[in-house]
Amino acid sequence: MTDERDPLEWLSRPIAGRTVPARAVELVRACLDRLVRIQFVDRAVALGSLAFTAMVPLLVIVAAYAPGSESVAGTLIERFKLSGASAELMEEVFTQPDSSRGAISVAGALLLVGSALSFTRALQRLYELAWRLQTRGWKGTVAGLKWLAGVALWTTIFAAVRTWLNDHTGALVSLIVALASSAVLWLLTPFVLLGGRVAWRRLVPTALLTSLGMSALSIGSVVYMPQAIAESADRYGSIGIAISLVSWLVGIGFVLVFCAAIGAVLGGETDAPPRAAPPQVSQPASR
Repeated sequence: MTDERDPLEWLSRPIAGRTVPARAVELVRACLDRLVRIQFVDRAVALGSLAFTAMVPLLVIVAAYAPGSESVAGTLIERFKLSGASAELMEEVFTQPDSSRGAISVAGALLLVGSALSFTRALQRLYELAWRLQTRGWKGTVAGLKWLAGVALWTTIFAAVRTWLNDHTGALVSLIVALASSAVLWLLTPFVLLGGRVAWRRLVPTALLTSLGMSALSIGSVVYMPQAIAESADRYGSIGIAISLVSWLVGIGFVLVFCAAIGAVLGGETDAPPRAAPPQVSQPASR
């Protein structure tokens, strides 16, 4: 006797009163609704622009004070696998003459602090919108400063660990450690910026999605960015490099926005209003 059951029968089985397709449609609708409500295009472009204004002062200050300023350009050249004229132009853009090192120190430091705080507040507001939370005023600024300090510490430690791993282990171990550290970073980022108002367990989907999204963008940038930077540099010179970097940072902004919105939905944030407490029933006084 042959089994004539439909192999897709499990799709119509009710789960918590709803079928699997209905739950999938509801999940997709919730994700799209969250993206529209946070204005994902405008927010991604704003994040990319603020990241650019925060990154450029940082690179200028590092180039002004580092013993070998070529290391800044070298990092970008290695990051995007640049060569030829585009690599030479990248070195020219981020190499500062000795006469300008002292002149930009104070102004550059102030600009860096202001730009970094602006980017931090924008990222913080993204997570607040994704989780439907209110801003916290000066407490949010303090949380942003904590996050900036933590990112600086994390970057320093991870750079040293990555160098040691590259010298003593294989590429697979380095990749696993990079993915794990990225997931931890993007788990702590919304947790710190939101001031602990969302439990870290509910932030796990956001962390995993952001880590995977950043990894995919990193792989894609190695393929796309060398040609984009070379073409922009040939047409517009150093301004072309800035245009290419802004487009790359806007791509990072889209990853952050999509992962924050979808992660909040998967983490259990609902649109249902908080349940009101039942009214107190006064008991008649006994005679």
